[in-house]
Amino acid sequence: MLKIGEFAALTGISINMLRNYNKIGLLIPEHVDQVNSYRYYSESQIIIANRIQILKELGFVLKEISMINSSSDDDIRKLIKDKILEKQKEKEHIEEQINRMDQIINHIGRYSEFTFSVKITTVASRKVISLRDNISKFEDEGLLWKSFERKCIENNVKILNNEYSYAITHSIDLAKNIIDTEVLRIVSEGTTETKGLNYYELPPIEVAVVSFKGIYSRISDISSYVHKYIKDIGYELGYAPIRKYLVSPNNQCDPKDYITEYYYPLKKI
Repeated sequence: MLKIGEFAALTGISINMLRNYNKIGLLIPEHVDQVNSYRYYSESQIIIANRIQILKELGFVLKEISMINSSSDDDIRKLIKDKILEKQKEKEHIEEQINRMDQIINHIGRYSEFTFSVKITTVASRKVISLRDNISKFEDEGLLWKSFERKCIENNVKILNNEYSYAITHSIDLAKNIIDTEVLRIVSEGTTETKGLNYYELPPIEVAVVSFKGIYSRISDISSYVHKYIKDIGYELGYAPIRKYLVSPNNQCDPKDYITEYYYPLKKI
């Protein structure tokens, strides 16, 4: 029989960890002295300890190891196959991280300001109320917002609290001074279609999101980088970007303090 210190030295498992294994029933000492509570392990338990160590090296957690120790061969095969699938997903995620870091290395210099600005995420579906119309210049979007707000009041539309404003530029014809623009806000489920406004549900979409601070003219440089970035990771723009105004002219602040988020809807190439 081996004292716990001797067993720890032979197996490379710390005394504290052996105590934890005993506590959770993973590796119980073969004998405990009733007088002094000393724990003793048999030489045959070294085989069990080595098995535990190997399974840990393969990425199994203690709960999974405990299940393996009490499972049939068929169940063990299934547990291992499940672990392989889990590791394959981890591998894919790690490869994506490496690819993105490679892209950042290549973009540092020309696009240094934006290299850590873009994230890929999925936006949940939302009920929105909107007003879509043509404006002759980008600055006229403010007039469209005033018209939208007036119509919301007339129709008693309930805008969700703490929600920001959104806008979409669907198309631009500078030759004819026509900018097809839609302004929208998120509303509650109980809202119904209203006169002069569009009520619909934005579906869940995968997007590239970038936030920036400053004047709106900066977006051309940002868009240039985002288009390059999403192409490098196997996407293309699925639709017109959606602007989310976090700090805008409505906040009556200096334009350099505007904060805007752009959502670029994606589709796989």
